[in-house]
Amino acid sequence: MIILEAVTIVRDGREIICDYSEQIPAGSITVIVGANGSGKSTLLAAIAGDLAPIKGTITIGDIQPILIPSAQLAKIRAMALQNQNYTLGFTVKEIIEMAGDSKEVMDALDLSALANRHVTTLSGGEVQRVAIATAIAQKTPVLLLDEPLAAQDIYSRKRIIELMQKLAEAGTTVVVVVHSNESELTWADKVIEGL
Repeated sequence: MIILEAVTIVRDGREIICDYSEQIPAGSITVIVGANGSGKSTLLAAIAGDLAPIKGTITIGDIQPILIPSAQLAKIRAMALQNQNYTLGFTVKEIIEMAGDSKEVMDALDLSALANRHVTTLSGGEVQRVAIATAIAQKTPVLLLDEPLAAQDIYSRKRIIELMQKLAEAGTTVVVVVHSNESELTWADKVIEGL
């Protein structure tokens, strides 16, 4: 379980999240939904341990992500950012295999045909799927996804949702940020709105 207790987060001198508390159940899909600038990605970064709250605590199980070394943190949570930018000419398969085994996740996200393509030549939606696959390949108990359905066609969206459901059923805690125009959220176990 992920617990946020009275968390306040300031970014660039501006208070983004104020005195916020929430519980995110283990082995489920929790969706954070809201408009641009509402603090969704900021909250995800704080859960990941990449951004320290100025007040309050965030715990994953009994660990505060902000207090542990990054090597230990990488075993607890994996994260796929919305605007992943690859600048080195590795192939799709090489990028994913830096995180873990690639075959199953590449098949699940329809990336097998792109295995030998350089990531710098991919479309926005393909890059996003590579970032998701890389996070999943780490096989961490917590998976954090920032707008994984953005820039995806209907077929890819369906595959991503099915894979998130499969992971949650197997015990992974999946936290997903989506934009407020995302209308179909029946696949989520919990929806957090209005930070």
